[in-house]
Amino acid sequence: MNSLVLCVIFLLISCNGLQLPSSFKKCDRRRSDFNRCLSKAVYTAVKVLDKPLELYGLPSLYDVAFPSDVVVELGNSTYGLRQKYTQYRVIGLTKPQSIIARLDPGPLTNTLTIEAIYPKLIWDVELEAKGTVVLLPLNVITPLEFTFESPTLTFTFELEEYLNEVTHFKVIDSALDIQVHGLKFDFKHLFSNKRLNKEFNSEFSAKGMQAFVLFKHVGAIFGPYFHSVFNNFLDKVPVGELFDG
Repeated sequence: MNSLVLCVIFLLISCNGLQLPSSFKKCDRRRSDFNRCLSKAVYTAVKVLDKPLELYGLPSLYDVAFPSDVVVELGNSTYGLRQKYTQYRVIGLTKPQSIIARLDPGPLTNTLTIEAIYPKLIWDVELEAKGTVVLLPLNVITPLEFTFESPTLTFTFELEEYLNEVTHFKVIDSALDIQVHGLKFDFKHLFSNKRLNKEFNSEFSAKGMQAFVLFKHVGAIFGPYFHSVFNNFLDKVPVGELFDG
């Protein structure tokens, strides 16, 4: 009998999708204050994800380790410095200062825009550097911590509805844009001379906004991770559980 009950529950979940946990706020698309409600709902959901919600396919967003194939390469060792950045982690995504969310319906798709503002975000990465810096030869692998100060992350998801017993959304396109007001670098062991290492970090951080131009394209690299996570969630939770109306 217990096995039969479990099978029935499994079939109900498979056919109808999961219900949202009580901590997730449900908004009514027919109301004029829908986007305000949606902003609060997304803010609350992000805060909850200090811990993963595995049943819904949602990992913890507090400390995110990106896939090993996320790699940024810059420069050339023959004419300067070749830099290879790997093993990315971002810490603090569940600590937004504020979130503004908006759902714009269209004839074929819906566009969900989430603008998340943070006091800071910390990124950990491993840097492999080979070449020269002001005539100093370098051939090192070092941890690097860089801090985005007052960053705004804008996620855009293009959502298409489809029917699988009940209506679901799926992400068919997405983008991530990152804006910052400051950027600080902490190369842990770039130079063996500790004083030189400290001074280099200070000088490089002073020109952080100029250096950010080199990293401006990272949104296109990290965006697919959030695309995949959100799509996995939408596959499990039908539209009727996300919104009224």
